[in-house]
Amino acid sequence: MSDSRIPASPTPVCAELLHARQLRLSIDPASLGFASTAELVNEPFSWIGQQRAQAAAEFGLALDQPDYHLFVLGEEGSGRTSLLRQAMQAEAARRPAAPDIAFVHNFAVPERPLAVRLPAGQGRVLKKRIEGLIDKLPEQLDKAVNEAQHRRQIEQLYNQARLAEEAGFASLRDWASNVGLRIRREEGQLVVESAAENADSASPAEPGAEDSNENFDENEVLAQYGQAPAAIHTEASITEAIGTEPSGAAAISAAAPAESAVVVQLNVPVAGGAPQTAASAEAPANPPASAEPASPAIDLEYQLRLQLAQFRGQLRQAHSARDAALHLFYQSLATPLWQAGAAQALDGLSPAPEHAATLQRWLSQMQAEWLKNMALWVPGSIAQDADALLDTTDSIEGEGESQDARDDARARLEARRQALRSLSQLNLVVDHHGETRAPVITEDQPSLRNLFGTIDPPEDDEHRSDFSCIRAGSVLRADGGFLLLHLRDMVGDEACWQALRRVLRTRQLRIDDVHAAQGPSNSGAMQPELLPLHFKLVLVGSEESYYQMQEHDPDMARRFRVKVDFAEHFKATAATYRATAALMAQRCALYQLPHCDASAVARLLEQSHREADDQQRQSGQLNQLEALLIESAQRARQSGTGRLVQAADVEAALAARRMRHNAMEEALHDAIAEGEHVISFAGSAVGQLNGLSQIDTGDHRFGLPARITARTYAGQEGVLNIEREVALSGPIHDKGVLILQSYLTALFGHLAPLALNASVVFEQEYSGVEGDSASCAELYALLSSLSGLPLLQNIAVTGALNQHGEVLPVGGLNEKIEGWFDLCAQQGLDGSHGVLIPARNQRHLMLAQRVVDAVQAGRFHVHTAEHVSQGIALMMGQCDVPADTHVAPRRLPAAVMQGAEATLLQYRLACQKAEVTRPRAQRARQRQMRNLAQQNRS
Repeated sequence: MSDSRIPASPTPVCAELLHARQLRLSIDPASLGFASTAELVNEPFSWIGQQRAQAAAEFGLALDQPDYHLFVLGEEGSGRTSLLRQAMQAEAARRPAAPDIAFVHNFAVPERPLAVRLPAGQGRVLKKRIEGLIDKLPEQLDKAVNEAQHRRQIEQLYNQARLAEEAGFASLRDWASNVGLRIRREEGQLVVESAAENADSASPAEPGAEDSNENFDENEVLAQYGQAPAAIHTEASITEAIGTEPSGAAAISAAAPAESAVVVQLNVPVAGGAPQTAASAEAPANPPASAEPASPAIDLEYQLRLQLAQFRGQLRQAHSARDAALHLFYQSLATPLWQAGAAQALDGLSPAPEHAATLQRWLSQMQAEWLKNMALWVPGSIAQDADALLDTTDSIEGEGESQDARDDARARLEARRQALRSLSQLNLVVDHHGETRAPVITEDQPSLRNLFGTIDPPEDDEHRSDFSCIRAGSVLRADGGFLLLHLRDMVGDEACWQALRRVLRTRQLRIDDVHAAQGPSNSGAMQPELLPLHFKLVLVGSEESYYQMQEHDPDMARRFRVKVDFAEHFKATAATYRATAALMAQRCALYQLPHCDASAVARLLEQSHREADDQQRQSGQLNQLEALLIESAQRARQSGTGRLVQAADVEAALAARRMRHNAMEEALHDAIAEGEHVISFAGSAVGQLNGLSQIDTGDHRFGLPARITARTYAGQEGVLNIEREVALSGPIHDKGVLILQSYLTALFGHLAPLALNASVVFEQEYSGVEGDSASCAELYALLSSLSGLPLLQNIAVTGALNQHGEVLPVGGLNEKIEGWFDLCAQQGLDGSHGVLIPARNQRHLMLAQRVVDAVQAGRFHVHTAEHVSQGIALMMGQCDVPADTHVAPRRLPAAVMQGAEATLLQYRLACQKAEVTRPRAQRARQRQMRNLAQQNRS
């Protein structure tokens, strides 16, 4: 029998035997062009093998249009973050420094602070100038008040108030004289006495003394109020307190606010009786109609109180007029000072027109607020205004209590003064002072607070906040420049992700008051002005996350129109070797490691090829190479002080790393050596061979052989994958088995329909099987079972299969071969052991030197096959021509085909015979059950 579908070749061709030089790439240290990495320290760190990513990054960073943010794809350790940061710094150097950003108090709407932008460095200048303006204005006003013409105007205002006071006192004194009383001033008090009782004791000097008190004393006024009298925004008044004296006179104090109650105690002799005493808090305007007639003494007291109240009102009116005039006068002096100071604060600054208008509006609001509250900053005013806040007097309270009240009032006024001063400051949230380039910000802890800013209330009042509590986040600090984020740091923070989406969509930022929702606020929730943004976002993520965003969030995905794709591997050239060596030189200098000689660099480069599993490409995961450099340098330090790192140090570091991580590998190898895990290393067997698998624990990869067995018998179910039936195989492995079945059906299609039941299993495999790299081995086991020809047990097999019988490359090849080699070495290499691998995997070989040495000595062999016919010829000992024949094999060995065809014919006859002998109904049920089983498997 022959396969009419496959072109015949004159003779079958066996698998090719590789030479030792083909098993790994060796780099000549002399070809590198340097003796040690010390010569390369000053060479720039380049995009090693990442020209595609470099071009994309430079294009995206230079583009100013919106929605052209960068999404960086690549494996961790590829240098993507460092290279992007380097590219951002280079592009930032070509751009001007970003403007400063400040918030100021909105005196019109305090809950909506105003935002201003100033060229870099000018924000700090304006902040200092505003502070200087507030500090100097009181001194400037004090100086203006001391000018002679201004002092005369102030004295005139006080003279007018004094004249009004004296006119009122004259009226009060005339009234008293008409009713037989005498009122005089004595040590700041009004003394009331009976004129008849004191007529004999009056001395000639009393009228003169009384009149002397009525004259205005300029020095007394200036001494009382300071150089800048300050009855500003207060209502000066007098509270009268009349105390009992032995002579029957009443003393009236005029040194306390008018709001206090009037207490009058008056002892006046009444004709025909003892003195009568009456007390009242305040004299009523009209006596009650039902009141009984009062005694003459009580009526006189009542009239006296009315006159005193009238006198007090006249004083209050005079003082109010004086205070209002002084307020306007001080404003007239302060206004030009404010205007000059504001102009000086803005002198030389160059904000944009819209921000210049905001600054002018803010300064005007601040000027109006300070002029309205002049009592808070006019020299000498604080002590006097403290008295105006008091609700009690010395005559009512004790001396200590009054002093405490006055101290509290002064403290409250000082707090108001400091609050006004604080509201007049500049909250510089972004300061680019001294910078000459655009900002480059990397945020490693992205959150709502860190990214978008916050409003922090003061520690002493968590429910109060103002413009000074605003804090900028990374987005605002990156405005005008670049911001780098890692997508993995935002996983699970939906609020942060949505806020980022909103910022990228609107290109605006509002810093929210996150504390407003936590409780009632005295000032309401802050709503700072919206800030337009112009920055470039560089988002670093994995390839999987990029395509997930493309599928599930297309609106966000279209904001990232520049894809920066870092290759996992790149083509090795002399330039990439030089750049990698320069990187190692810079790391030696950065970490203060001993430098590497050329042999060590060559060994590091070979390891880079090993990590890429490719003799023509290097691995893009440069962090792995950096880690090996550090470990090798430590070995060099331990073995000798001050010498360069050599190739032997790199080898020792690799061996130490393997020893730290291969505990599981050694345990499994021990299980095989002890016979617990059954593997055959010699002889031959039908339907049985050793396949090669790889185990990856995350920090270590190693190879492990697995026995694969196949059994065939007559039937109609085809090939049964036992791993699939018990859910121990993955979809890729199941796919490989189905491809195997398709090829087998095509191979013996001339015998169709096939009457075959076959089962394939990985012996002693309990953790699951994935991948199609065992499909060639499974095919060989089936063909061996069908033909009855045994397979070699000293050669392990790996390779995938397509529907035409071509052997396809597989992954993890180096670890698989080395795992099998180590087990064979434990059993004793006798020259018969080897592996069979796909020919297309030859360039992926970077085997350990111990394997290469064994091949060189003829104690181990590596065979390659392009077609399954070559592999089956090797495994069954059916090679009829030398291995180096270049005739394309497309035909299985004749013995294999003949034996398999004979077995399949026997199966067919057996099925036909069984079909005839079974009752028709039973055959129908069995066909139905087979159809259902096939449907369930599919």
